[in-house]
Amino acid sequence: DHPKNELRFGKGGVDDAEDGEVILHEYGHAIHFSQNFSFASEEAGAISEGFGDYWAVTVSDVVDSSLGIPQLEPLACVADWDSTSYTSGPVHCLRRVDTNAHYPESLNGEVHHDGQIWSRALWDIRQALGHVKADTVILQGSFDFPGTTMADLATRTVAAAQQIYGTSAAHAVHQAFVN
Repeated sequence: DHPKNELRFGKGGVDDAEDGEVILHEYGHAIHFSQNFSFASEEAGAISEGFGDYWAVTVSDVVDSSLGIPQLEPLACVADWDSTSYTSGPVHCLRRVDTNAHYPESLNGEVHHDGQIWSRALWDIRQALGHVKADTVILQGSFDFPGTTMADLATRTVAAAQQIYGTSAAHAVHQAFVN
């Protein structure tokens, strides 16, 4: 039996805890657990994987930018350091948040793959609203999510955008999910 409130990291070719984006991805799952987010469905698991990837990329970008650290890999690339041991270069990515996967036809039942559908929508929201507004809307939409489908959480996220930032933001969030 393991304690409930802990983050756990694997030991791939590169120790996973050496990659800040892996740490942020796993912290993304902790955020969902703290929001009373339900993992009742396969899609809920994919949503959390996609959110973890999005969270890793957006937080590392904000931190790197504020510290003046130059971006070495494409911004949409997740866990580039961790993936150096099992991907061929010159660019190393565990996953990306800018794929062209689309709901529901791209679903294949593997949560990391399917999560790229969700992370792309979140990425597009960030591009439309900026990271502060996007993160606020995305986090607010996920509170008490009952673990149903991506379509259900998309509706909740659009409603959060409407409530917090108004019609223009809600339209941008809706369009990101449609795309």
